[in-house]
Amino acid sequence: MNDIIITQEQVNAAADAICAEGNKPTVLDVRKRLKTGTISAVWRLFQVWQSAQVVPAEQDISVPSELLRPLEEFITRQVAAVKSQFENEIETLRQINSELMAENDKQEQQLTLQGVELNSARAIKNEVSGRFEQLNAELKRAREEIDVEKESATQSRMELVKAQLKLESVPRLEADLDQLYKTLEQERVAKLNAEHSAKALTAKLETEVAARKKAENDLLELLRRKEESAARV
Repeated sequence: MNDIIITQEQVNAAADAICAEGNKPTVLDVRKRLKTGTISAVWRLFQVWQSAQVVPAEQDISVPSELLRPLEEFITRQVAAVKSQFENEIETLRQINSELMAENDKQEQQLTLQGVELNSARAIKNEVSGRFEQLNAELKRAREEIDVEKESATQSRMELVKAQLKLESVPRLEADLDQLYKTLEQERVAKLNAEHSAKALTAKLETEVAARKKAENDLLELLRRKEESAARV
């Protein structure tokens, strides 16, 4: 569909030019000369031009009786010419109506396509929002696990202090202390692993957040373009 805006001055100039060539302008003739604009836009402006044309005032003329027959023949020819003109105008209107229906079909197809694209964009937005909420939940669980690991590490250190005190008075606790050291090392490794997992989840969340922002910006740009396209239609 041609979205180029035409003006009243352009339509007036085209219609006046056709009149100057000795022809009676029609909507199709004006649009053909302009080579732009929709048939509905040209038709609306062409009606404004038509309404501004001056119609000669009728005069009361008495005709001698000897001129009545030639006058009747003349009137008959004029009526035939007017009838032919009206038939041409009716055909022109039929063509205009056909083009208007075609333009209407194109507009309906565009609106349908825009509706499908809008629904698709909304589905993408909902999917991104759901993924973001899921990542937030995973991050919350990871933080809770880290807190548990920290508490466990604190308890392990307290147990180590107690074991060291017992070691001073009971040498046989050495084996238990060695085992405790091993346990503490395992817990330290587990803590490091948990912290690493938390960092990985945090980086993943930041990536997803950035992707979500980009998707939302793309969505807003798409909606803006559709609204501008719909406004031009």
